Amino acid sequence: MKKLLFVDDDTKLLNGMERQFHAMRGEWQMKFMDQGPAALEFMAANPVDIIVTDLRMSGMNGAQLLENVRDRHPDTVRLVLSGQTDMEISLKLAGSAHQFLAKPCNPDELRDAIKRAFAMRDLLSNDNIKRLATRMTSLPSLPSLQNQLAEEMGVENPSIERVSEIISRDIGMTTKILQLVNSAFFGLPQTFSRIDEAVQYLGLGTVRALALSLQIFSQYNQKTMIHGFSLDELASHCWQVGVIAKKIAQAEHGSPKLNDQCFLSGLLHDIGHLIIAFNLPEQSILVFERARKERMTICESERIEFGTTHAEIGGYLLALWGLPTPVVEAVSFHHRPADCFSQGFSICIAVHVANAFAHDSIELRQDWPGHGVDEECLKKIGIDNRLDFWRNRCLGNGG
Repeated sequence: MKKLLFVDDDTKLLNGMERQFHAMRGEWQMKFMDQGPAALEFMAANPVDIIVTDLRMSGMNGAQLLENVRDRHPDTVRLVLSGQTDMEISLKLAGSAHQFLAKPCNPDELRDAIKRAFAMRDLLSNDNIKRLATRMTSLPSLPSLQNQLAEEMGVENPSIERVSEIISRDIGMTTKILQLVNSAFFGLPQTFSRIDEAVQYLGLGTVRALALSLQIFSQYNQKTMIHGFSLDELASHCWQVGVIAKKIAQAEHGSPKLNDQCFLSGLLHDIGHLIIAFNLPEQSILVFERARKERMTICESERIEFGTTHAEIGGYLLALWGLPTPVVEAVSFHHRPADCFSQGFSICIAVHVANAFAHDSIELRQDWPGHGVDEECLKKIGIDNRLDFWRNRCLGNGG
């Protein structure tokens, strides 16, 4: 049974929440506590899957509680449910909380957030990978882009357009900025998929604090390079997939929001490679060597090594960080679109096809099989006849 812990020093609110979720007791084992230290003592003997805490509490506040949970129980999903919107607190929480929900919170909204977190955990059958993905607070970033951002931030009047352009070319920076701006700390009724809008909303002061003072973005160390993996090549590939996916959506007359989410999903579709390569480099080498030697896809080799794939790990992390559900689905299922929850043409289909097109358009160095288009899936939903049109439209072969 799924285990949850709710922490809030407002006992009336806790009692109300317990009544609201009474119907879930057949699926969830829930504990309601009003003090942070007591919650930590309870977790020491009773590990939980998800903790939901307020921020403003007497004694140990929510930020301190989550820092302790992150260090002592890294595999626990950490959610904030609070009416406090202090910017300094929100920035500090960017590394210790996975999602933010604002009070007052609709019970259905909180229930859905918890269910989504559980659904993504269920995607991963390997407990070691669960702990690894849950403990991630940032992703490695390209040194050249870090330097460009620092340089732009250092001028007298930094350009929002230039800052947005730099950040949008980096997977780690894009993910963390969108995680923050989409959090409930900012009280927005909508989610952002475009990095320029996110930077515009956050303001250069907040972006400067994130990128330079708080060092929320990890630096990429060339010494961690492993054979068969290059962050520069991966970043270039992801950018290309994002561009192609957006073109496919535009060819299907998608809405501006759909087009932007296709680009974002393409840009982030391979972040699972980063998590694996920079946390398990030795096992990553085995993955590439097995794929090369036995002529299998990288995903097939990853399943043998980890019991899961980079796609599922990436989707899991994005779900924890609260990115839009269609983006999470597209990343999780970009190699197997038939398993995606969405029906018909979707962001997942656009990214799946864009990924295949991007690989087809370059001369690959690796000598293992790639992932082609799942034409059977496209045929089942009645859009297989669009492939040639998309290819011509996106790869500049006419159309």
